[in-house]
Amino acid sequence: MDDKFLRDKVNDDNIEVPESLLPENIAKLIDTYDTSVENKGDDADCKMNAQGDDGENVEKNPGKHTNIKCFRGVASHMKSFALAAAAVIVVVAGASMATRINSNKSSGEVHTDECSFCTTIQETTAIMETQAAEDISMKKSKYDELYEKLVQGYGGFDDENYILNDADGYTFEDEQTGAGFREPENAVAAVEDTTADGNDYSRNNDQEEGVSEGNIFITDGSYLYAMTRPDDVYAGTRSVAIYAADKERLTKCSEIAAGKVNDTDYVSYEAMYVCGNMLVLTGYAYNENFVNGGSEFSFGIFYDISDRTAPRYVNTVTQSGYYVSSRVKDGILYLVSSYRPSSNCQPDELEKYIPMYNGEIAGADNIYCPEYVNDRCYTVIGSVDLSSPEAYKDTEAVVLNSDNMYVSRNAIYFLSYRLEYAWWNIQPEEQYSQESKNKSTLMKFIIDDGKIEFAGETEVCGSADSQFSFSEYNGYIRLVTTTYDYADGTQSCGLYIFDENLSLVGSIDGLAEGESVKSVRFLGDMAYFVTFRNTDPLFAVDISQPDNPVMVGEIKLPGFSEYLHPYGEGKLLGLGYEADETNGRLQNVKLSMFDISNPVEIKELDRLQLDSYYSGAMYEHRAMLVNDDRNLIGFVTEENIIDVDEAGANIIGKLAQVYRLYSYDENDGFVQHIECVLDLYSYDYPRADYIGDYLYIFDGAENIYTYRLTDYKFLGKTVL
Repeated sequence: MDDKFLRDKVNDDNIEVPESLLPENIAKLIDTYDTSVENKGDDADCKMNAQGDDGENVEKNPGKHTNIKCFRGVASHMKSFALAAAAVIVVVAGASMATRINSNKSSGEVHTDECSFCTTIQETTAIMETQAAEDISMKKSKYDELYEKLVQGYGGFDDENYILNDADGYTFEDEQTGAGFREPENAVAAVEDTTADGNDYSRNNDQEEGVSEGNIFITDGSYLYAMTRPDDVYAGTRSVAIYAADKERLTKCSEIAAGKVNDTDYVSYEAMYVCGNMLVLTGYAYNENFVNGGSEFSFGIFYDISDRTAPRYVNTVTQSGYYVSSRVKDGILYLVSSYRPSSNCQPDELEKYIPMYNGEIAGADNIYCPEYVNDRCYTVIGSVDLSSPEAYKDTEAVVLNSDNMYVSRNAIYFLSYRLEYAWWNIQPEEQYSQESKNKSTLMKFIIDDGKIEFAGETEVCGSADSQFSFSEYNGYIRLVTTTYDYADGTQSCGLYIFDENLSLVGSIDGLAEGESVKSVRFLGDMAYFVTFRNTDPLFAVDISQPDNPVMVGEIKLPGFSEYLHPYGEGKLLGLGYEADETNGRLQNVKLSMFDISNPVEIKELDRLQLDSYYSGAMYEHRAMLVNDDRNLIGFVTEENIIDVDEAGANIIGKLAQVYRLYSYDENDGFVQHIECVLDLYSYDYPRADYIGDYLYIFDGAENIYTYRLTDYKFLGKTVL
């Protein structure tokens, strides 16, 4: 039963709100549900651990446990229920809520570089109304205030939750030597460029130039670095193999065993960075008891690889919460995590409801909290200088549950979907408004040489599709969203432009009624985005005048592009799905090449429908290889292939991942050169790098396939 259905049901003024749907009773119902979930740990769905295997109880907590996926699923359903239930109340009352943030910041207690200043944040009182951030002073977030809003103000309590205090330290063991890691005696070697003299090698497919997003397969022009499949895929451990690449010859230099962290039950390695002589591994670790106030934490692990044959462990940093994302810019690692505090603790148990960095409680002056809590979850940010990664350079945390994160060269932006009917912090009646559209909070943190400073927040209609829905350009932040109107059950799309103070300067909304945004690409003063219902409208919007954006072009095609990428002068590449124009039913994977040289008259130059039904590269852009200078388009697809047994009989139905390499020709369109059927299936989408005239395809697990690009000949497979 969705929210629109409930709203339709209460259109009759004679319907009385049931007592069971009052906010205080909703909270009690949720408490009861939480407890019942905990006590049903034997249920098959909730016994599966985060990788899908049956988990065993943690010794330290004999009670029943829920895993991360189960917990998130329950939370999602409960939030949906509460949203729908509270919608009944709000519709009957003829009002909805608006959020106001008021907080303060000065120097952090954890840092040695002290500063004393007061920054500000703008107030939002109605949808799309903003004002300069410096106009309103903020309110400090004291520990007792955080406890009142995040613990005491929340009606639900969970019994017997076990929390691991990361102040207990690490016993992260080097599986190669069997010895525990130790702190370096001297400062780490400077981060310098040790790549090959030539520049003809693939770079990471990052959204913003100069802002690295990491990967599981990287080349620096001389070496290949691969995060291989773990021995125990369910535990999440990894190995990092380093190979010297000399054309078709790959020589193993060393291997780093990336095991469990801090004696946790599970670990997930998410991304790897290679910056000169520094290799960084990021991810998160957690125990089976993954519930409110649990033991999840994110980490960055640093290795000195000045000698590729003997990587040297340097240090590990941790911060509360599961991994959201990370970036490396100008030699600084920015690590972002999401931390949900315990709902069952005392005010003096700070480690249960305040984020921690390297086992130390975050300073109260480095935590921002809105006046009315929308979602009792922190977004935790930390920066580490790669040239001296012995400690955090700066830290910030905000009570915000981020749905999307975008990082430019100047700032980190978060977009948080607003739970208008949060049962634990119902806003005063005078804060209600008649606005019925879904809204999100856009928040900005300025980053400069590792320093992180809160810059402000504002309100925007709708929610974003992905990080590509954002773009910062010439001091403006541009954003494309899909908006749902609860009043009439319709949705539409819009583009919004804010200045550096997050004041709205221009917008276009109400586009593509009934459709949702599928992909976005900002190219300078132009914005291109695809929406979908039954067909694929590609919109072109001129945003050269931020206060007056103008839609200048549109083309409608079957299906939609899930990912867009610029391809040379005046061309835009799309990877997505074909679809039935009459009913919108999805069909096979397709490639499209658009001519955007004249945005007023967008043309589709070529379309290629593949015999594949899925490609992970649509959703993981780092698995996409695109280089228009070399005319290379590479990605993996999934499909059923015909296998042949020893007797020559055809066996149908083998699921396989196939890496495909294309070029684009103005006369012939898309031309396929490589179709590499990988020997095994990997949940880490396969990806490829090239050095000179040699292509190396990593299957995401344990093999590298080598091809020569001059004639596309297969040269062999290396087992890592």
